[in-house]
Parts: sequence; structure tokens; C-alpha cells
Amino acid sequence: MVGIIDEAQLFYPLGTRIKIANNYGTVKYVGEVSGHMGTWLGIEWDDGMRGKHNGMVDGKRYFQTQMPTAGSFIRPGKLGPCATLEDEARERYLNYDSKNVDTSLIREAQASMQASLFEVVGMDKIARKQSKFEQLTEMSVDETPVNAAGYLKDLTQLTTLNVSHTLIWNWEIVASITQQLPMLNSLNLGSNRLVLPTETQISELAPAFRHLKHINLGNCGFTDWQDVMQTALLWPDIESLGLQENALSQLDVVDCNRIFRQLRELDLHRTKLMDFDQVCKLGNIRTLSVLNLMENGIEQLQLPDCEPQAKLNMFVSLEQLSLMQNPIWNETEAFNELDKLPQLKRLNKTPHLKSSFDEMFSKAVASIAGIQFINKAKVSAEERRGAEYDIWKKYALDWLQATKLGADALRDFYKKHRTYLLIVNKYGSPADFVPRIQAKQSNLIKVRIQHRLTGEVWEKKVPRMITVQTLQGLVMKRFHIAGDTPHLCYIDAKHPELVVQLENNAKTLDFYSVQEHDTVLVE
Repeated sequence: MVGIIDEAQLFYPLGTRIKIANNYGTVKYVGEVSGHMGTWLGIEWDDGMRGKHNGMVDGKRYFQTQMPTAGSFIRPGKLGPCATLEDEARERYLNYDSKNVDTSLIREAQASMQASLFEVVGMDKIARKQSKFEQLTEMSVDETPVNAAGYLKDLTQLTTLNVSHTLIWNWEIVASITQQLPMLNSLNLGSNRLVLPTETQISELAPAFRHLKHINLGNCGFTDWQDVMQTALLWPDIESLGLQENALSQLDVVDCNRIFRQLRELDLHRTKLMDFDQVCKLGNIRTLSVLNLMENGIEQLQLPDCEPQAKLNMFVSLEQLSLMQNPIWNETEAFNELDKLPQLKRLNKTPHLKSSFDEMFSKAVASIAGIQFINKAKVSAEERRGAEYDIWKKYALDWLQATKLGADALRDFYKKHRTYLLIVNKYGSPADFVPRIQAKQSNLIKVRIQHRLTGEVWEKKVPRMITVQTLQGLVMKRFHIAGDTPHLCYIDAKHPELVVQLENNAKTLDFYSVQEHDTVLVE
């Protein structure tokens, strides 16, 4: 019996990854189970609902799982054979026919060409390319029973490797792969569970990762940021790191002399980050330019305080930030906070439930001085002018009151509206708008409607709450316009150099701040 147990422990050391059907797990115990014959493997399943207990059976603790029903016992004989990366790669890329062309490459080809399977031409050419084993530059063996390297030195051109959803379970295995692939710069280890490296292992294995630039550790079971920082000692000069779908709710300041020395891209989407204060702890990573925080529970953005016209000495290289699918409740405050970041140029964000993309776009452009793209939409000079003009008028009364109350009040105003001083310097004092805002009593305003092509002018009293779409209908009828709906914009009577586009047909004239005697241009 002892010999059998020793043999099982030899083949399945603690931490070994196993797979049955589509279920992945980690070996947490090898040995006998009271009341049952033979040797058993205690498994903690990745799917916390897959097991029957938490490692305790009949009052005896054999191992501990994170979830109460993630554990179960299985016989070693129930497990299938494992494989080396070499074997799986040769099986996938050499033994090809029209039925076993790498589906990963097919998906990539479809995505790049936006084509369906039946529209992809020349798949036999892809298959022939795959067969040139030594010339491969990209390889994927995801969802295979790989748990060892094998001989890989023939792959002298390989730059990208996907070993996600495999049975790789420690960094010694990973190092035995990477040290044979001198051209490798991108490695996907997603959905594996890797044993935390010791200090000795870090010292011995780190040279094997020096040539890597991109590592994906998405859904690798990290729950403690300290474990991430310890693992990162293996590759301190990594440029791109994926940590998506790891349950990391707490972060910590990193020592950038030891890790993340050249980190440019960090993916933390769907990581259970709910407090933006945790994100701020990463602000000392001075090389970070792209940060993905999609699908977390962030409700409010709060950065450290700074003077209204100053920028923070944190996230000094951050140019792109993704906040898509976060329940941020106050967009105006959030955008004002983001203006504190010195280099922010690209922002991805889902509009608030009570907002729309156009409204969010306008707020962001007016509130973040250096922003150039919102959700990949480039901000034009005309859109920037319109957004700045709206905020210029919107806060005119607040600004005027602050100027009368003194320097402290004005400073507080500029803290809440960081770009307003820049807008005032650009367009001048908004004081002219204050009496008009205070005098808003009538629901009707008299505007000049001018047909640009014919020069014909129509003076008309219209409701402030009339929509752009309704006004377009009146204009088409008045000027006998057939065919396409005309485009409208307006010129402010007191500031004729400013032309504001009436782009959203569902919005009202009041939304666009159209006032008495303004001129609506029909194009």
C-alpha cells in the first residue's frame, strides 16, 4: 500500500493540475481516505459548484478549498494521460487535413477579415503553412493536457504562444518552455493555476523570462495582490500584463525598482475592484500608458487633491483608460477628476443609465482638457468647441457668483470645474449670459431661421422645448425642402464666431441653449 501511495504522490505532487471532461482542478491531497480502500486524489475544482465538500469528510480534514463545495475525491486511474507541448504542437500542426486545421487560427482569420467560415478562402494554405513546423511564428495548444515542455528548440521563429486552459501548474514548467524559445515575446497562460514561486525559484528561473514582453495571466486564480507582486519578480521588465478575471479587490503600491519597471499595459477588467482608491495605488508605475478597468464595480472616481490648474504626479504616462460597464453614478464629477491626469488622451466609458452617448461625450470633452478619443470616436475641433461652449454657458451664473465672493470661492469653483478657466481664457467672460439665464420666463423664443443656399430668412417664435426633429419638419415645410432632412446649426446672437451643431434630433433647443434672436442655419 505504501508503495502505491508513493507512486501516486510521484505522479501527482500537490498542486498538479488535472482535467476530467471539461472540468479543471488542482490536486490538494494524495493518500488514503478513512473508510475507503486504496489511494485517492483530493481535488479542488476551479468550478466551485463541481465538488461535494470543502476537503472535510466525516469530520476529518484532508485539505481546504476556497469554496464550500469545490472539493471531491477521485481515483488516480480516472485521469487521462498528459502530454508535452512538443507532442501536442506536432499533433496539431503536422498531422493536418481539412478537418483539423487549427480552429484558433481560423477564428483569428475570420475576425481579421470579418468573414464567416464559408467565406474564408484558402484554408488549405493555412494548413500547409502550419505544417512548416520550424517556421511557425504563432502557436496555440489551448485546452490540451499539456503539463511539460518536451523538445522545442526547432521552433526558432516562434514569437507568440497560447497555452491557456492546459495542465501547466508551476513556473518550472513554464521556464522549461520559454528558455527553449529565444524569439518568444508573447505568452498566454490564461485559466491555468500556477503554484506561487519561492524566492529560490525566482532567482533560478528569472533568466528564462528575460525576452518576454507580454504575459496573460487572466483567470489564474489570483486573489491576493501580494501573490501577483511575488510572481512578477520572475519577469520584472514585462511590458504588457493581463490579470483580467482574477478576484483582486485589494491592490497595493508596487516597488518599481523590483517589478513593473517597463510595464506599459495592464488589464484588470472583471477583477472585483470596487474602490478607485485601490487603483490609485498603481499611480507610481511611471511607464503605464494603458489601463483596462472594464466590468468592475467602481461607482465613484476620486483622485488625490491638487490645485485647479495643476496635474497630479501619478499615472504620469497614462494615455488610455477603459471604464466600460462600471456603475459610475456622477459622470460630471468623474470627468473632472480625470482631468487631473497629465497625459490622458483616450477614454472608454459606458454612458450612465440616465444619460446618452452624446451627453456623455459632450461632458467628457468639456471636462477633460487633453482628451482626444471617447470610445474610439475622435474628438473634432468643432465638437470640442460646441462642448466647451455648452459648459461655458451652463456655469456662467455660478462663475459670476464665485468671482463676486472672492478668491477662495473662485478657487473652489475651479476645483469643481477644472477646465472652466481655460474656457474663459479661450472665449472670454460668460457674464453676458447671466441676465439671459436669470430672465428665462417665457416658454417661447424668437429665432431667425436662415436657408443658407437661398439666403431666405424666416423669423419665428418657437417653444424652448421644441425638439430639433420637429423644427426640421417645420423648416422643410416652410422652405419647400424635399428629400433628405436638412442639417441644422445655430449662431449665438452675442457671439457670432461660435457655431453650435444641432446634431441630436431628439434634443430640445433648450438643451442646446438656443436663446432669443439666435440664428438657426439650414443646410
